[in-house]
Amino acid sequence: MMSGGRAQPYQAIAACRGCDHVAGTWDVVFEMEPMPLAGYFPGSIDEALQAPRFPLTWVRCEVCGLVQVLEDVDDALLYEQYRYGSSTVAGLVRHFESYARFLADRYGEGQRTVLEIGCNDGVLLDRLPTAWERIGVDPSDIAGSRTGQTYRLINEPFDRQVVDDLDESGSVDVVTSSNAMAHFSRLREAIEAAHTVLKPGGEFFLEIHDLDATLATGQWDTVYHEHKVEWSERSLAVCMGLAGFEMVYLERLPVHGGLMRAGFRKIANRSIEVAPSARESFEGLRARYRDRMDSEPAIALRSLRDRGARLAAYGAAGRANVWLNQMADLPFDWIVDDSAHRSGRWIPSVGTPIVPASRLDLEQPDACLITAWNYAADIRAKHPGFKGRWLQTFVEDLNVAS
Repeated sequence: MMSGGRAQPYQAIAACRGCDHVAGTWDVVFEMEPMPLAGYFPGSIDEALQAPRFPLTWVRCEVCGLVQVLEDVDDALLYEQYRYGSSTVAGLVRHFESYARFLADRYGEGQRTVLEIGCNDGVLLDRLPTAWERIGVDPSDIAGSRTGQTYRLINEPFDRQVVDDLDESGSVDVVTSSNAMAHFSRLREAIEAAHTVLKPGGEFFLEIHDLDATLATGQWDTVYHEHKVEWSERSLAVCMGLAGFEMVYLERLPVHGGLMRAGFRKIANRSIEVAPSARESFEGLRARYRDRMDSEPAIALRSLRDRGARLAAYGAAGRANVWLNQMADLPFDWIVDDSAHRSGRWIPSVGTPIVPASRLDLEQPDACLITAWNYAADIRAKHPGFKGRWLQTFVEDLNVAS
């Protein structure tokens, strides 16, 4: 836990998380103003105002091309109080219902063994065929507090030790991970542990943020310490190949503002292909971040605030922590979130209180900024009686509702 405003230690990475290349100097591609941890939601205003800030720098590996956060904050600090339950988000529930059908169609309803890395509250595992043996691995308090689960839970970080303790080496048919393979400091170890636990020819399916989509739309609000890596198609193929996987499936989805669903088969050989690729352009992302105070929502909010308008925001998740802290001179009266994990708490540093969604309809602020913009359609539909002006931080054409 963070308290008292004391800066917690972090370490600059010396080697690439994905391929283990030791860099003399890093190729710095993007930098943001220091900010608190995006997954941190303090329990009091004093704790919020004293929240420590951390530098935030994106670097790119010259060998595999993996983009990653230079400053590595310890996992115990990042995930001690995770406060994110996937089942509380309607759009995510729909996504995992669809993903469960995808996996069942691919592997059949008969007996299988599946292991999920980062199972959260079981939103996927609960929807997989009941004939499957289901194993969830997740170190968070959210996973550990779930009761009555229909699967075996290992409430630990996924690593070689977990695989050794499982005694399941070479016996799992499918490993899957949705938005968890960005959270590992020892990423190469996690990928190799997945290779070890799979049967020969077994498959590893990952759902991960798509760097190309992030850059194309300038989504600087998804850049934060918990997202330790940002995958491109090539960096993913190279890092997985080095561990003994070949790509057999790739699909791009609109979830989270741009998602890759990639499937890999376990093979005996390990690829050592490290040919350089065309470098992604980060200029659009840099420009959108640099000009953030001149963006359409920022201009509208300043005008409203200057006229004495009451401003609210909607969606107290990581994106909100990033946006509100990087736009700290645009204060909000409160931010809406119905999650029991966050409502009643505070946005760190800026000290914005988090309140239930009922407050929006009861108090009718003059404007509401949708920080959870990837769920904008769901949010508007949930509040047909809101009479104020809707704004949102980023575009809606990548909305998750599908």
